[in-house]
Amino acid sequence: MDSDSEKRARVLWDYLCLHHTLEKSDVIIGLGCHDMRVAERSAALFLEGWAPWLLFTGYLGNQTAGVWLKPEADVFLEVALNMGVPREKILLETEATNTGENVRFCHRVLAKNNIPVSRVIWVQQPFMERRVYATVLRQWPGPREEGEEEEKRGSTQAIVTSPQMDMSDYPRPGVGTAADLISYMTGSVKRILDYPQKGFQVEQEVTPSVMSAYRWLLEAGYSPK
Repeated sequence: MDSDSEKRARVLWDYLCLHHTLEKSDVIIGLGCHDMRVAERSAALFLEGWAPWLLFTGYLGNQTAGVWLKPEADVFLEVALNMGVPREKILLETEATNTGENVRFCHRVLAKNNIPVSRVIWVQQPFMERRVYATVLRQWPGPREEGEEEEKRGSTQAIVTSPQMDMSDYPRPGVGTAADLISYMTGSVKRILDYPQKGFQVEQEVTPSVMSAYRWLLEAGYSPK
């Protein structure tokens, strides 16, 4: 990655990462992806006592279909068990193939298991934080009360976090290169721009500096993923 690309990429990284403050919650939900660090972060948060339940969600997605032989949630389960999370404290959702399904299907799993939730910690890759948050606010079942605080939907608060890393730490074998990361981030921005009109996410402010960096990276040849 050249210095000009890195400069614009960091603008997107800083925009897409929300840096929410953790609070004690009812469940930690690890959203499936091809980065095992998400499973590790989810399990670590459980072991630190941030919630009494851990739920992994995901079948196979763009980066894991044809690569992994079993659902992302099952792969993440193995990571958590190896880290010492008790099996009886882990729930699985193995059908979701996109973020909207992750959100809706997790709500269904929790309801089926009679686990009431008022606060959820969602764990995904850093550049996915803003997208996950916007999706939860739109697709987590339950009415949105007039005047309700933005971070709540149907009286359930959403906290979004990710593996704690700098942009320079993201690339690794099996996860992606620096160029892949830029494609993932431009893809996230594209969805933030497009998905509210489709009913998939709530509207998010996109600042002029983010739009400028996004367009520059597109013109430089990075294709959104």
